[in-house]
Amino acid sequence: MESKEPTNEKIIEAVKSYYGLKIDDNAYDSADVYAFEETTADGYSVYVVTHDMRSISVSEDVYYYDSDVAEAIMEMVRYSNGYCTLYADQWFLDDIYFDDVLLEAFSDIAENIYDEIKNDEGDYGFDMAEILWLKEEFTESEEINQTVS
Repeated sequence: MESKEPTNEKIIEAVKSYYGLKIDDNAYDSADVYAFEETTADGYSVYVVTHDMRSISVSEDVYYYDSDVAEAIMEMVRYSNGYCTLYADQWFLDDIYFDDVLLEAFSDIAENIYDEIKNDEGDYGFDMAEILWLKEEFTESEEINQTVS
């Protein structure tokens, strides 16, 4: 069987599944992470990423540049202990290129995902050719391990 790289959509869904990430633009009162754009009194756009809507810290939760926002969201998701509801609308996430950050995060967790699939601990929707690709790209082969020892 020949290996096959999964589509970006499958990889994004695998990352969301691994982190237990659910994006819900209706979870205003029940999200773990909130991310949105706001306008200042003098018309500038700022970006907010916070755990608590009732206690937003300007120095820690507000970003002037959108380039840092997607990574700030991802950092909060990483530390959410396996389940995270993100309050954000899809247009906002598209504007900050959140999917790109999810794709980048895949390389950090791909070996863990492969191990979970191999041990029947998780189902990420990959077919056998895609699982073979995961193994080839993100795990060390037995041959490499034996020559190093």
